[in-house]
Amino acid sequence: MGAYEVLAERLGYRESERLRKVLMRLMNEEEAEICASLPMDVEELSKKFGKTKEEMEKTLDSLFRKGLIFMTKKGYQFARNITQLHDATGCDERLDRIWGDELLNLWKEFVDEEWEKARAEEAKRREAPTWRVIPARKAFPDDAKLLPEEDIRAIVEKGEKFAVVPCPCRRIERRCEKPIHVCFQLNRAAEYAITRGTGRELTKEEALKVLELAEEAGLIHSAPNTREVTSVICNCCECCCVIYYVGKKYGVLDKSAAKSRFVAQIDKEKCKGCQTCIERCQFDAIEMVKVEGEKKLKAEVKEENCYGCGLCAVGCEAGAIRMREVRPPEHIPS
Repeated sequence: MGAYEVLAERLGYRESERLRKVLMRLMNEEEAEICASLPMDVEELSKKFGKTKEEMEKTLDSLFRKGLIFMTKKGYQFARNITQLHDATGCDERLDRIWGDELLNLWKEFVDEEWEKARAEEAKRREAPTWRVIPARKAFPDDAKLLPEEDIRAIVEKGEKFAVVPCPCRRIERRCEKPIHVCFQLNRAAEYAITRGTGRELTKEEALKVLELAEEAGLIHSAPNTREVTSVICNCCECCCVIYYVGKKYGVLDKSAAKSRFVAQIDKEKCKGCQTCIERCQFDAIEMVKVEGEKKLKAEVKEENCYGCGLCAVGCEAGAIRMREVRPPEHIPS
């Protein structure tokens, strides 16, 4: 079995010709053999491949910067799973200058034809979602008492280092025109992106502006489904994101992302019937209904569909939408 097949097997797609093409675009055969040999001491690698230590270190640094290998306690290792490889290489705009859209197109074919279905099947087997919705901060009054783990201002305040990276999902799928430079990294994840050269370092003020921009653009704050937010806040759309697009397409959204602790509530007296909230809702949670004594239809929330992202409230110029707490703090797992 060749090195490309070894790497594809590690990622769970040994027979995938589409993934093989992605790997072949990202590295030559010798680089693939080096990746397949990891973890291994630099001196051992140098001897195995007939290189000086300096030459091998240069090769490993190149593979690191391309998002193929990652530094761990055991030294450099190849990507631990397909998600890590997809995100690390799909976000790298520098590669566009070398290959144009070729790598993105290869990734898109693999994602659309194979990975989507595999993710959906994996989701069906989960006991709990791996991601959760963080409500838009602008959907709440400044003095709202949110939990630290659901308040992006508190999350940023607690963080030590910040970076923004191009969204790999929207770069690869290209189904919408929403902002791309909004994939928000914290702490070690930010350090990694900055060191690789794929991320732009942010101050705390700049970090908050990026997250506010995402809310205004109608993007869903999403983080790993744990209490502490220490690595990433994705800002997602329903048409490109492998969490929400796949979740909706295959009917596994409830296994893909957990709702926030809130639902939207609409004051029909204030509602002007403009339907902006319907345009901004990515969960089919708002409908227009007839209200007695009113000529215009008014918006109404279907609570069972609402994920509590708050994007409808952010876009409501009439101020007719507020977020109502409906789940206890324990809803967010430890």
